[in-house]
Amino acid sequence: MNQAIRSALGRVRASAPVVVFLFLIPVAALFASMLLSNGGELVYTLDDPYIHIKLAKNIFAGHYGINADEYSAPSSSILWPFLLAPFAALGDAAVEYAPLLLNLAFAFGTLLILDDLLRDVGHRWRIVILGGCLLATNFYGLIFSGMEHSLQILLVALIARGVIGREFQGRAPAFSLYLALLVLPLVRYEGLAVSVPTLAYLVLKGEGAKPVVVGALLALAVALFSLFLRHLGLGYLPSSVLLKLDTHGVSSVVFNAVEQFKKYGWLVLAVLLLCAYLHRRRALVLLLLSATFLHLFFGRMGGRYEIYWLTFVGIFFVYVAVSRLDGRRAAVAFGLLPVAFAGLVYATLSTPFASAAIHNQQYATADIVRRLDEPVAVNDLGLVSLRSQRYVLDLWGLGSLEALRLRQSGAGAEWIGRLMAAKGVRYAFVYDAWFPQRPADWIKVAELRLTIPRVSAASDTVALYATDAAAAGKLQGVLQRYRQDNPERKFRIHWY
Repeated sequence: MNQAIRSALGRVRASAPVVVFLFLIPVAALFASMLLSNGGELVYTLDDPYIHIKLAKNIFAGHYGINADEYSAPSSSILWPFLLAPFAALGDAAVEYAPLLLNLAFAFGTLLILDDLLRDVGHRWRIVILGGCLLATNFYGLIFSGMEHSLQILLVALIARGVIGREFQGRAPAFSLYLALLVLPLVRYEGLAVSVPTLAYLVLKGEGAKPVVVGALLALAVALFSLFLRHLGLGYLPSSVLLKLDTHGVSSVVFNAVEQFKKYGWLVLAVLLLCAYLHRRRALVLLLLSATFLHLFFGRMGGRYEIYWLTFVGIFFVYVAVSRLDGRRAAVAFGLLPVAFAGLVYATLSTPFASAAIHNQQYATADIVRRLDEPVAVNDLGLVSLRSQRYVLDLWGLGSLEALRLRQSGAGAEWIGRLMAAKGVRYAFVYDAWFPQRPADWIKVAELRLTIPRVSAASDTVALYATDAAAAGKLQGVLQRYRQDNPERKFRIHWY
C-alpha cells in the first residue's frame, strides 16, 4: 500500500508542471481577459449555450422546450441540458456558471489522460508535445464556449486511450471505455462516427458480447429519445440536428466531403499513411479509416464540430510518434502543430474578443427585450430567451419546428407574418442577411451595429423591427433609454 501511495504521489509531482503550464495558467489568463472585456461578467463565446441553459431550467421545472406553453427541441445534445438541469436548483447564477465549471472539470480530465499517455516522456518535452496538441485543437476555447464539446473530447480521449491499451499494451478494455462509447453519441450525435467503429473494432478483437450489448444499449437510448421527441410532436430528431443536416441526397454529402477535404485533406492523407504504417493491425486500420471517412462525409467543421475527430486520430499519431521517436524529436514535430492549425489557434486566442462580441450584441439585445417586456421574434435564440419572461419566437427554427419547416419550404416571407400574428408577436430582432425577404408590414426602427470585431457573432448588425406604428414608438423609446443607461456598450444605434 505504501509503495502504491508513493507511486501515486510521484505521478502527481511529475504532472505538476504540466498542470500548471498547460491548464492553470492559460485557463486563468483567458478567464481574466474575458472578465476584463465584459465588466466582470461571465459571457460565453457563443449564444448557443444559453439555449441549453434555458432548456435546462425548463427541464428542471418539468417541461421540455424554450417557451413554457409549447414543446421544442433546440439542443444539439441529448444529454447536456439534463446535466445542467440540477444546477437550476441552486439559482440562476449557478446554472449559468454550470457549463464553465463542468467544462473545466472535463478539460482537466482530458489533460490527465493525455499526460498519462506520455508518462515515459520527460516533462519538458511532454509540455511541448501536449501544448502543441492542445493549442492546435482549440482545447482552451471550447471550455469557454459553454457547449458540450469539452465533455465530448474527454470521452473521445478515453476511447482512444482504451483502444491503444487493447491494441498495443495487451490491456483488457476497462468499464470506462464501454461507458464512454455509450455516452459519447448522447453528448453529440456525431459521436456515432467514433462509437460505432470502435464497437466493431472490439468485436473484431474478440471481446465477446460486451461491445454487442453496449451497441444495443446505445441504439436503444437514441431510439428512446427519438420516440420521446416524437411523442411531443417534434419529429425524431432535435431541430438543431435537422437544421444542420439540411441535405439533398448523395450530392450534398459528397459536396460536404469535398469542402472538408479542401481544409483537412492533408490530414486525411496523413491518416492514410498512418494506416499504411499500421497495416498489419487490420482492425485498428478499419477503425481509423471508418471514423475518418464518416466524419469527412457526414461531419462538419467550424472550430468546434471537427475537434472530436482531430483529437481521436491525433492521439494515435502522438502514441506512435513517442513510441518510435525520442522526446526531443516528438516535441519538435508536435510543437509545430499549431502552425498547421492556425485557424483553430486563432479561435483560442480570440476567446475574449468572441465573448465581448456576444456581450455587446446578444447580451445587449436580451436586455432590450427584457425592458420591452413584449413577445419578440429572433434568429439568435439563446440570451434573449433566457433573459425574457415573455414568448420568444425563433424564426430560424432551433426553438420552433414549425418555423424551421416553413423557412426550409421556401414559402417566401408570408409565413413569417402569419406565424408572428398567430403568436401575438409585434417585434422582430434579426440579421437582415438571414431574411432577405421580410413581411411588408415590418417597420425598421433601428439597427444595433457593433463597434468591435464580431468574431463569433454571425453578423455585426442586428436589425430591430416592429409591425405597427404604436409598437415602433414603444421600441424607439426603450432603445433611447437603454442607450442612455448603458453608454459603455460597444455598439452604435442607427435610426430609421
